[in-house]
Amino acid sequence: MPDYKQIAHERATINAAIRSFFVDRGFVEVETPLIVRSPGMEPNLRPFETKVIEPDGSQHAAGLITSPEYAMKKLLGQGMEKIFTITKVFRNEEAFGGQHNPEFSMLEWYQQGADYQGCMDETEALVQVVARALGVDQPESVERLKLRDLFLEHAGVDLDYDLPPTHDSTDTQSDRFYRIFLEKIEPVLQDRNVFLFDYPKYQAALSTLTPDGLYGQRFELFMSGLELCNGFTELTDPAEQRRRFEQEAGERKDLGKTVFPIDEELLALLGSVQTPTYGNALGIDRLHMVLTGRSDIEDVLLFPANRLFKR
Repeated sequence: MPDYKQIAHERATINAAIRSFFVDRGFVEVETPLIVRSPGMEPNLRPFETKVIEPDGSQHAAGLITSPEYAMKKLLGQGMEKIFTITKVFRNEEAFGGQHNPEFSMLEWYQQGADYQGCMDETEALVQVVARALGVDQPESVERLKLRDLFLEHAGVDLDYDLPPTHDSTDTQSDRFYRIFLEKIEPVLQDRNVFLFDYPKYQAALSTLTPDGLYGQRFELFMSGLELCNGFTELTDPAEQRRRFEQEAGERKDLGKTVFPIDEELLALLGSVQTPTYGNALGIDRLHMVLTGRSDIEDVLLFPANRLFKR
């Protein structure tokens, strides 16, 4: 059985180190809502859905956030320049245990006037600071690899071009990308600490594109094979963001998932955000796992889903 007292003390140390790191760098900690009208548009995610009911019986469809991203970007559009938050986020249809839990802790931070390369520098520094606070061995230096180079080397696939078709005619480019990534790329990351950067534009999410228009200025950090974070040079063009939201809404509809309303307040404020601006979302539970050498997320949670729902 996990030592819950030790887990609690470790997590308190991690959160304190994170807060100290960002405050020392001039960031402001902010609080963002957990229940919103538009909890996320990503086709691969299924938010928890609920209703907000007023005393007069008026009902509003809502969901629990999959990320605080929309609210954070609204604060940027309102003039805040360096912000971070530590929050709970929620994703339905997640596994119980292993690397996943339906409710987990996320650190998300943004800085106007800097891009994803600067964010990688900051992310690496943050991991070192948290490791020192825990008194554990600091991770070795982190490699930086273009995703295209890895696909060429290990899968013989050039991401400059469309991916080869599969036997399943319903597969999208993203489906084919994930199949190759899981089969050919993920196994070579198991014993490495590496930033993978420049994802194909169909994987660009909310990032701006590289000058050639082929890739999103997006990175992910993998440590010992575990994905810890997802960072971007943020897209600040409201027209392009609307186009991507509409595309994602169509994909959600095709998948039979709830299509949430486009967040019009976000689009109205997005044009006020500087270019460049970076943002990063880091899973605190997974950082806790990596730095303490644990392989199951249940070993760093006081109340994992298995304990709450299956016992």
